[in-house]
Amino acid sequence: MGLATLALGAAAFFAGGAVKGVIGLGLPLVAVPVLASAMDPKVAVAMMTVPVLSSNAWLVFRGNRFRDTVRRFWPMILTLAGFTLLSAQLFVQIDAATASLLLGLAVVGFCAMQLFPIKVEISKRAERWLNPGIGAVAGLMGGISNFFGPPVMAYMIALRLEKDTFVAAVTLFFIVGGVPLYGSLAWHGVLSEKVLIASSIAAIIVLAGVAIGTKLRRFVQQESFERYLIGVLFLIGLNLIWHGFA
Repeated sequence: MGLATLALGAAAFFAGGAVKGVIGLGLPLVAVPVLASAMDPKVAVAMMTVPVLSSNAWLVFRGNRFRDTVRRFWPMILTLAGFTLLSAQLFVQIDAATASLLLGLAVVGFCAMQLFPIKVEISKRAERWLNPGIGAVAGLMGGISNFFGPPVMAYMIALRLEKDTFVAAVTLFFIVGGVPLYGSLAWHGVLSEKVLIASSIAAIIVLAGVAIGTKLRRFVQQESFERYLIGVLFLIGLNLIWHGFA
């Protein structure tokens, strides 16, 4: 990697960490599209291995909600892991242009969801039947983009979960999806030893960003911040789509 690419990578990880510190999520959504603008999108996804798994592993076991979360959402966990593994096999075999196009579409789709939100509430009875389907959708999307968040977050919000349960569930799903995704990347040689070392260094940069973002949270109006963030991500998504067709 050249100096410019290294600087861009450090900035992407720091920005992703800062966004996560301010609003509690958004690390892959910010970092991956920026990295994919300067390198193979598959490598960009692989670079998220240590930052994503370490940050979510730390959160998932806090608050003693792990066992209850698994008991409640085990059908979703199974389909999420299975469909992530399936779509990840497709992701590692496609060319860089197609990967860029898929990432761009995922980013633009997420932005559209935020601009035109659909507010629904899901009952306990319906949850039983929806869990496997939502897991499948999240797995298919996450395996080709590392963006498990959009379908998972929308579903968790619709369930009206209590705050601690919400955090435990979301972080668990990110780990469940991340393990087969990053495992597939390692199996196919995308997550090489060098990439893993770079990912470990990136985790330190992410933590610095999270620390700064957490301190900035009290001074930032979250709605305005999210609106500007969506605008920037939308432009990045369009750029990735353009690279996919170029």
